[in-house]
Amino acid sequence: MVVMWYLADTECLHKDSTITIVPRQNDVLFGKGNAINNHPGNLHFRYIVDSHKGLYREEDDKKQKRRIAMDIVNKFYSAIGGRFLGEVKDASGGGNIGVVSDGISVHPKILAKNWAAVTTEKVVLKVLHRLREKIASNDHCELSGHNENGYDRITLGMVGSVQHSASRICLWDGNAKGNEARCAPMSDFRLSNESYRADQPDHSSAVTNKLQDWIAFHRFNLVKEDGKLTDVSYLRRTYLEQVTKILQSLVEKIIGGRKCDERGDNSRSCEEEISIHPRLIVIANVIVCRPNTWVGKRPCEGIFADFVGWGDSNHCDKDETWNKYLAMDALGRMAYTMCMMGEGPCVFKASKTATSLSNALSLHEGATVANDVEVEIIDMLRKSSRTTTSEEIDGSGPISIMLDAGIPFPLCRFVSDLMDDDYSGVFRSEYSFSSFKDVLSDLKKMVDDPERFLLWSSPDRWKLDFGKKLYGRDAHMKVLMDAADQVARSPDDPMPYGHSGFAGIRSEVIMVSGHSGSGKSQLVRVGGLRLVNKGWRFLKCKFDREAHPEPLSILAHAFEEYFGSFTSSSTYGLQHSRDRLSPVFDLEEAYSRCSQELRARLKITIDLEGLAILADHIPSLRLVVDMALPLTTTAVNEAMMAYLLRKLLEVLSSKRTPILFFFDDLQWADPLSLALLTTLVKGSGPDLLQLSSVNISKQSGSEGVQQEDDKLYIMFVGSYRDNEVDENHPLINVLHKFQSDTAINMTTIQLSGFSFETLNEMLSESLCMPVRRVRSLSELIILKTDGQPLHVNVFIQALTADSLLTHSFTRGWEWDADSIDIFPITDSVAELYTFKLRRLPRDTLLGLQILSCFGSQTEQRVLRLVANYDGERSVDINAAIHVAMSIGLVEQAAHLVRFTHDMIQKATIESICNEDLVPLLRKLIGSILHSSSSTGELGSVLFVVVDLVNRIGSDAKSSEQERVTFANLHLQAGLKAIAAPDFAGAAKYAEKGIAFLSDTCWETDYDLSLGLYETAVVSHFSNLTGDRDMLMNRMGAVFEFAKDFSDKFNTHCVWIKILAMTDLSRAIEEGLNALERLGEPLDLSNIDYNAVRDELVKRKSQFPGERRKNFLSTNHLIDCNKVRAMKIMSSLLGYYIQTKPIHAAFVCCRMIDMSMNHGHCEDSVHAAAGFAGALVTTLGDIDEGSAWGHTTLSLMIMYNKQILIPSIHAMIYGIVFQWTEPLQSTLEPLAQGIRLSFATGNVECALSNTIFYLVRSFKCGKNIRLLTDEVEALARQHGNHFGNDASPDASVYTPLLQFVLTPLYNTLNELGGEDNRSKKGEPSFPFDKVRFVNNADILKYAMETKQNTYFKTILSQETSINFMSRNMDSALACADMYIGYFGKNFTTPVHTIFYEALITFYFMRRTGDERYQVRGEHALSKMKGLLIHSDWNFKNKLLLIEAEYHNTMKDFDKANLCYEASIKAAQEHRFIQEEAIAQELAGIFFLERGERRRSHSYFKHSLSCYQRWGAFAVVRRIGDFIRNEFGLDSMHTSVTVRTDDLLAPACASKGLTELSSKKRLCRD
Repeated sequence: MVVMWYLADTECLHKDSTITIVPRQNDVLFGKGNAINNHPGNLHFRYIVDSHKGLYREEDDKKQKRRIAMDIVNKFYSAIGGRFLGEVKDASGGGNIGVVSDGISVHPKILAKNWAAVTTEKVVLKVLHRLREKIASNDHCELSGHNENGYDRITLGMVGSVQHSASRICLWDGNAKGNEARCAPMSDFRLSNESYRADQPDHSSAVTNKLQDWIAFHRFNLVKEDGKLTDVSYLRRTYLEQVTKILQSLVEKIIGGRKCDERGDNSRSCEEEISIHPRLIVIANVIVCRPNTWVGKRPCEGIFADFVGWGDSNHCDKDETWNKYLAMDALGRMAYTMCMMGEGPCVFKASKTATSLSNALSLHEGATVANDVEVEIIDMLRKSSRTTTSEEIDGSGPISIMLDAGIPFPLCRFVSDLMDDDYSGVFRSEYSFSSFKDVLSDLKKMVDDPERFLLWSSPDRWKLDFGKKLYGRDAHMKVLMDAADQVARSPDDPMPYGHSGFAGIRSEVIMVSGHSGSGKSQLVRVGGLRLVNKGWRFLKCKFDREAHPEPLSILAHAFEEYFGSFTSSSTYGLQHSRDRLSPVFDLEEAYSRCSQELRARLKITIDLEGLAILADHIPSLRLVVDMALPLTTTAVNEAMMAYLLRKLLEVLSSKRTPILFFFDDLQWADPLSLALLTTLVKGSGPDLLQLSSVNISKQSGSEGVQQEDDKLYIMFVGSYRDNEVDENHPLINVLHKFQSDTAINMTTIQLSGFSFETLNEMLSESLCMPVRRVRSLSELIILKTDGQPLHVNVFIQALTADSLLTHSFTRGWEWDADSIDIFPITDSVAELYTFKLRRLPRDTLLGLQILSCFGSQTEQRVLRLVANYDGERSVDINAAIHVAMSIGLVEQAAHLVRFTHDMIQKATIESICNEDLVPLLRKLIGSILHSSSSTGELGSVLFVVVDLVNRIGSDAKSSEQERVTFANLHLQAGLKAIAAPDFAGAAKYAEKGIAFLSDTCWETDYDLSLGLYETAVVSHFSNLTGDRDMLMNRMGAVFEFAKDFSDKFNTHCVWIKILAMTDLSRAIEEGLNALERLGEPLDLSNIDYNAVRDELVKRKSQFPGERRKNFLSTNHLIDCNKVRAMKIMSSLLGYYIQTKPIHAAFVCCRMIDMSMNHGHCEDSVHAAAGFAGALVTTLGDIDEGSAWGHTTLSLMIMYNKQILIPSIHAMIYGIVFQWTEPLQSTLEPLAQGIRLSFATGNVECALSNTIFYLVRSFKCGKNIRLLTDEVEALARQHGNHFGNDASPDASVYTPLLQFVLTPLYNTLNELGGEDNRSKKGEPSFPFDKVRFVNNADILKYAMETKQNTYFKTILSQETSINFMSRNMDSALACADMYIGYFGKNFTTPVHTIFYEALITFYFMRRTGDERYQVRGEHALSKMKGLLIHSDWNFKNKLLLIEAEYHNTMKDFDKANLCYEASIKAAQEHRFIQEEAIAQELAGIFFLERGERRRSHSYFKHSLSCYQRWGAFAVVRRIGDFIRNEFGLDSMHTSVTVRTDDLLAPACASKGLTELSSKKRLCRD
């Protein structure tokens, strides 16, 4: 305890000691007499003791009472630093007469005596004695009692004596010997410096300065030898800053003192309650604590002040308002004295008005105010008595005096507003403080930002700048930052047995809405800058109201700006990044650190063809890749572009560098951009890149498979104007999709106008004025602008332009409230901008008008092309832009020049007269065409020109030549839009181009007309929301006016595809008709199974052995009609596969013939794949079919077309190679087919690859939990890409969802049991999108609708699960159903053969029915025939069937050997579920033989295999059996889940793909 330390150190000073202590003002003296009784330390100590009497009397425990006394002693010492002294009567010496203790006079009677420290026990006893006394009636106001001079008793003793000269300062020091004063040079002098111990850990050395000493020290620090104040700017600034801090701490004490703390009330009444008597708000009653010292147990982080005495604020005056204004006036006087350092004339004069009001108010003491009206009158008198502002006080007022003394005007105004009109009363003017809350607000601003609010030293304080700070958006920014934190967080939700947990990852989407000018873009840009400082990448794109640029160019600009930072010079990038809120990179460092890494990731993640497609839209990407890219010849569709852009985002994003992708003004986004946004967002969750691999390193610590988590670290943020979209707007449909998708976490932020408080704060910050002083201006502005940020900004600028808001360098900002009140209110911000534009010079305005013709932003190269748009009369556009940038109308970002807000562009374009607009547009079009034609840049600015043409419109008067030119430009734009692809945009360009054609266009401009109409047909058909009536109209025109079939061919192909959607027979008919018109008729009338078989045998004999290579060595097909014929036959091949597979095989033979005789083309690859499949399925020639499969892959590699992969992989790896290659090696090619199907929008191939991949993964023994995740992910992926937008409630995933994913999902969950259920608490599978949920119902429905392929697949799964569950009767029923429906007419799946044999041999042993033996032996024979094609796939199955056969035939020795061999083969070939079956059947076999120990071992190993597979329902069944059969002790052996078992399908897929290509199959 502090006091104990002190007293222990002084107890040696007993009465025999010759050492005496000189008393100080803050000491407590033991003794009698008035001098001692009225000693300041004694007065204060009695006040502290009396305040604890209530607490003392509530205690009954003597120990607690003594502790209270000890606490009082501690508080006194820690707060005041006083000592407890007693008189030493027999000490030698004559006392200390004449000594001034502590620089302050002490009563001579006290100094005449000798004093020594009193022991602790005596002090505590004295305190206890005082606590037991009753409180006297006059004790309560003892501290605030007055003497004859009107000052408080406590303050009399605190006034010190200071002597100074020009060079020295002397203070009376009570610790000095004799009567000497302690003097020192002013430069070295520090008050009580020896008492400060900043680093003292026990807080005992906390010593404070009295405020008057602190002021004296700073004053004399500024005195020159001549005794005059000098302008020492730094010292003066520091002093004034400390003054405001002291005043702030005092105001906090005044309104936040003990009463409020005791009540614990946070209401306004508590804030305004005065906790100190107003007459004690004087300098003499204040102590100051220096920084880094301690007050009690609290450190002083900055300069700090407190009152020594508090008094009773309610003792003398009953009216709280009166006390408050008295306190303000007292604080003002104190502030005046502190600012003036005690110099200058006195401005505190008696106030007659104040006296009279005091008398009037005193009438109400002790009585209740009559009514509210009387209170209002008094309040009105207080507020209206003063009619002038503090700035208008005459030269004798405090402002003028303080200004003359060099005090900054804000501080002068603050002091004046604290005091009354006569500087000594309580009347308040409209600018006077009315609450201490405002006082504290003013002081806080001065303390926090002294440059702008205290010293007015900021050079920009006279400039109206709202800065980059966001006002009133803290809550919205927090939402944005929280979402960013969620994105940057790694997925860390480990699931048992290798579950990657990616099904729970969700895409983060933020949608910011609000009216124009509500600050949506500013919010995101400021948030983006904060994230960039944390290592994020900020990509942004902005859509335009007016311009319709090149498709995908808006999205491409976001990437172009980022990649441009790697290719442009560092100086340029840094120069232009300082003035905008876009991500600011240190480009030199970024280039050296990131370019190599980025280049490597690009090359690894995206193939050359994909990079070439992206580089067509993002030119700077070629420089980043720094390698030659091939020419793009592949037809690109919307899905492929979405896939490539998503891959590009994957390259750029990582946990270390997440991405914020900002889409601004989505209400103007084109359909293609909205579709791409949807795909990017929905595809930004777990990608399907790792479908055939397993990431379990996090769960198991394995080093087997290392990869990054599947999460993409991207946050998508969009903004739109909610008052410009309705329920029918395309954007609303997109938002509904996001909200309903469980894989997307969409958060909405709605912005509105500023509240009054926010606007007031913004004006205070911008005008460098206190909040209370701008309230009147805030009220006017919010009335005029409704608080919309942009409207507020522009309105204030209009006020300054009209001199209604002006700045004075001495008084700050001033305004004419009456004139502002009648200032016209505008409905549109554009009108305010129009006023501003009219003040610009003519050439500047014309330059901006030219810029506005290109929309809200344009490229600098476009401006260079129109630099000479009007010959010698052309204005300098760059000069106009430079002027506009200086006043904030335009900004420059990299290669773009943009208006700072689209409302400025709108106002600028509307400022052009209608009569002048069309001629100006024609001049700009002509200039661009002329300049770009000579430089070869027309293709790059084509859409800019077309947009200008569309502003003129087809209705404008034009010459025939001009109309043809405009139509031709639209044709080129339409073709480029299709290549983008932007089918909706292409349709618009085609239709507008057609509008420029004349009525006789087919005769006068045939090629142009055909091109436009064909473009319209293709674009309307390919656009999912295209106009079908218009499509049929344009097709009819082509069929009517085209000269020959070759001109109609493209339209005819579209017609065939339209028919195929609803009537395959008619589509086939039209295809055959097209072949006939092309001179390649195809007669299928007499084609049957035997004819097809003969054709297949014939073609097969043409390419024996190595002669198949001849098919690869033929020339390319160049005959246009035959190329068209191959295209038609390729379509017919797909249609016939669905309806008549025999005819499909015949078409393949015909395509093989044409390829051999005339040359091959891309469609020849489909012919070879179809031929390979027909050899397997029709002829049953597995080896020859496999050989043709490899030939097909070689041909596909020759063409290097990824677009071929989905269809070829589905046929080759899905049908052909399943018989010859290791089964696991086919998973990755099928997964690649799925990915590229999504990328190319190929619905049919996506479905077929998905079916083959999932069913085969189940057969390969992939972990059930992992496979379940993949089923869920694929269900979402198919829904994202191929859902039916027209009907959100429709079953959008059928037939894939209904017949494949749902039954497989049910099967997996039935095997996995409760352990396989999702633990995310969210819907994981879209059962609401299917008609039937139960597998039995689905099977029945497939049978009724004759969905034979799906029927066989579901039946095979039901057979397997019944067998593994040992529901043998149900398993037999499934096997019988298959035989009953399909017999021997269809190729029986391998697993159906496998389970058929196991089931029938089981029932043969149970029933002895030889029919089962016949069926089993037949299945055994089939499996032996398959073994010759693949030992890997079929050996373990054959051995297990043979084991069951020998068991049935009672050849137990052979059965024993076959069981062991089957188990070993299944282990080696990684079919874990078949190993589990073999282990269980072996356990049953040995149990029946009576070998219980061996049986027990096999059962336990079977349980272990099922557990590693994830079939926990089967694990529980076998576990129950083991406990029942072998006892509880048999289950004590723990089961270990091996990483290798979880990785089995993945490792097999990865390693066996290479192994199968080398034909090295693993054998025993």
